[in-house]
Amino acid sequence: MEEFFRENVGKIAAWLPLFLVVLVAVAGVVAWRLWMSNRKTWVKVVGVVTALSGLGFVVVALFVAYGPMSPLFTNVQRLQLSIGEPVRDVRFQLVQDGSVIQLSQYKGKVVLVNLWATWCPPCIAELPTLNRLQTAYREQGLVVVTLSDEAPASIGAFVKQRSPETVNGRVDSFDWLPIRDFRPFTLIIDRNGILRDYMFADQQFETFEKKIRPYL
Repeated sequence: MEEFFRENVGKIAAWLPLFLVVLVAVAGVVAWRLWMSNRKTWVKVVGVVTALSGLGFVVVALFVAYGPMSPLFTNVQRLQLSIGEPVRDVRFQLVQDGSVIQLSQYKGKVVLVNLWATWCPPCIAELPTLNRLQTAYREQGLVVVTLSDEAPASIGAFVKQRSPETVNGRVDSFDWLPIRDFRPFTLIIDRNGILRDYMFADQQFETFEKKIRPYL
């Protein structure tokens, strides 16, 4: 169950607000029908209180979804709608030598783009897994790109030690994908530059394998 949640948390987040709205409607209808029924008073009271308690929980969850967590939910909803569409051609600076390249230069390859930061422990823990993935699937046409919006000097030591085989880059900002502090994010892009999948949170090697294999 934990692995399923980790693998699909992005998609869960994409549809959760809608699901919560449906739950609000259902809880309201149940409470109304119980109160209007011919059941005993204590049964109606218990049923209505239970339904309203669930309604209160859902309202709080909706507040969180459209309040503090709104950027995350908004972004994953955009990503969900973008599956099957071309990915924006992002420019980034290579940490290795400072040269500037564009994501479109890897067209013809399967590209896994991982957005991370040095202040994000799950991101750092995931770098060796990404390095292993690049080593294992380079010959099959995979390119793993790690991107951070921090200074090259800050991220250089991390990627040199933990992910030397991947393409390590820096962007000025993630405005093209407003993730704010929600990281890591991973995008799966096919050989034609089309977004095929995305993941939020750190993942296991086997999960990455399962995601990329259909496009190799």
